[in-house]
Amino acid sequence: MTRRASGPLGVTALVSVDHFLSHVFLLSFPPLFPLIAGTFDVPETRLAVSVTLIYLAQLVCQVPAGELVDRVGGKRVAVGGLALVSASVAAAGFADSYLLVLAFAFVSGVGQSAFHPANYALLDAAGDVSGEGKQFSVHSFGGFLGFAAAPLLVTGIAAYADWRMAFWVVGAAGLVFSLALALALAPVHRGVIARNAGADTGDGDDEGWRPLASLRLLRRPLVAGMFAFFLLATLADTGVQTYTTSFAVNHLDLSTAVGNTALTAFFAVASGAVLVGGWLADRGNVFAIVIGGLVWAAVAVAGGLLLGVSEGPLVVAWALAGAGFGVTLPARDRITNALSGEEDTGKSFGLVYTGLPIGGALAPVVLGVAVSAGTYADAIVGTAVAFFLAAVAVFVFRTRAS
Repeated sequence: MTRRASGPLGVTALVSVDHFLSHVFLLSFPPLFPLIAGTFDVPETRLAVSVTLIYLAQLVCQVPAGELVDRVGGKRVAVGGLALVSASVAAAGFADSYLLVLAFAFVSGVGQSAFHPANYALLDAAGDVSGEGKQFSVHSFGGFLGFAAAPLLVTGIAAYADWRMAFWVVGAAGLVFSLALALALAPVHRGVIARNAGADTGDGDDEGWRPLASLRLLRRPLVAGMFAFFLLATLADTGVQTYTTSFAVNHLDLSTAVGNTALTAFFAVASGAVLVGGWLADRGNVFAIVIGGLVWAAVAVAGGLLLGVSEGPLVVAWALAGAGFGVTLPARDRITNALSGEEDTGKSFGLVYTGLPIGGALAPVVLGVAVSAGTYADAIVGTAVAFFLAAVAVFVFRTRAS
C-alpha cells in the first residue's frame, strides 16, 4: 500500500488542492445565474440570495466545525466537508426549481464551514514552526487560484453543454478528490488529539463535547483582536470586489473595462504577494507585517481615490493595495495559529474565521448605505477606512496582550 502523506510537503499539497476546490465551489453559483434564471424564469436577484445563504451557513456552522475538528480530527472533517459541498453542488444540477438551487447552495455552505478549521489543523499538525508561513502561503495561494478558475471553469462547461452539466462536472470532481484525500492523507491531526488526551491529568474536568464552548476564547485579547481583524479586513476586501467597477464608471467616468482591469490587478498582485508574505512571515515580526500591509493597502486605496482619474493611476493603486493585502495573509494565519495550544487549533481557526462571513455580509449593507447617502467614492473611502481599522485592531490588541 502506498504510504500516506504525513509530512509538510505532502499535507500542504493535498490541503491546498482542497482549498482550491473550496473556492471553486464558492464561486460556482454566481457565474451561472443568468442561465439558471432563464431556466426557471426568475430574476437573477432571487438567485443572488444563494451567496447570502452560503455565507449564512458558514457563519452558523464554522464554530461547531472547529470544535468537531479538535474532537475527531482534521482529516475526517476536511473529507466530510468536501464531500458535502461536492454532493450539494452536483445535486444543484438536478434542481427543478430555483428554490432547490438555493437550498443546495445553503447545504454547500454547511460543508464550506469545515475547510478553514480542518485545513489549518492539518497544516499545524504536519508542519514545523520554521516553515509555517510558507505552508500557509501556499494554502492561501490555492484559494486565490480557485477564485480565478471558477468563473472560467463553470461558464466554459455551460457553454459547451448547459448549467446543469457545469454543476455535475465540478461536483463530481470534488467527490473524486474527497476520496483521494481520504486515501492519500495520513490522520496526522488524530495523533495530536491522542497525544493531548494522553497528557490529560485526569482531574475530572472532561465534561464531554460542549458545543460553542470555544466562544469563550473571545475573552482572550488576541483572539478578540484577530476576530475583529478578520471582520474588518473581509469588509474591505469585499468592498473592493463589490464597488471597484461601479466607482470607476460612476465616479471617475472611466469604462467598465478599466474598473475590471483594476479589480483583476488587485487580486493578481495579491496572489503573488501571498507567496512573498509566507517567506516574510517565517523571518519577520508577524504583527508588523499585518499592520504594515494593511496600512499600505489603506493608503493605496486612498491614493486611487484621489489620483485615479485615468486608467493608469487607478490600476496601479489597486495593484499596490493588492500587494499590501496579500502579504498579510500568511502572517495573519501564523498569529491565529499561535492563539491557543495545539489541542485548540480547530477552535481558534473556526472562531476567528467566522469574521469572514460576517464581514462579507456586512460589506454590501454598510458600504451600500454610504453609496445611498453620498457617492460611490464614499464606498471606496469606507473600504480604505476598513483596511486601516483592521490594522488598528491588531495593533491595539497586540499592545494589550504584551
